[in-house]
Amino acid sequence: PRPEMAAAAAFDGLSREALMQKVVELQQGLAELSVKVDTVKGENNQLRDDNTVLKDYFNNLMAKVGKMSNLGTTAPSRVMIQHNPDGAQSVRVNDHIGELTAPAMDD
Repeated sequence: PRPEMAAAAAFDGLSREALMQKVVELQQGLAELSVKVDTVKGENNQLRDDNTVLKDYFNNLMAKVGKMSNLGTTAPSRVMIQHNPDGAQSVRVNDHIGELTAPAMDD
């Protein structure tokens, strides 16, 4: 038997009142699922926006790193690391992502 026939058979023999109750339950279930779908769509859109922001941030950071001369040619000096503990800049990207830390750079 086809699934539609099996579902229809489940309602056979129910009173008008029972059928109405079943319809109300199914409508409530559908409404709950619709709310969940809308919530997930909203979260998905927020994540897409965040990914775009992060991609732009990453591309900008990589462009700056690409302009740095002698990058990686010598090991960092222990004196400089201890002397400059705040050698990184915190950047507030947005409320959802929070803060990202980028190396301090002189343009």
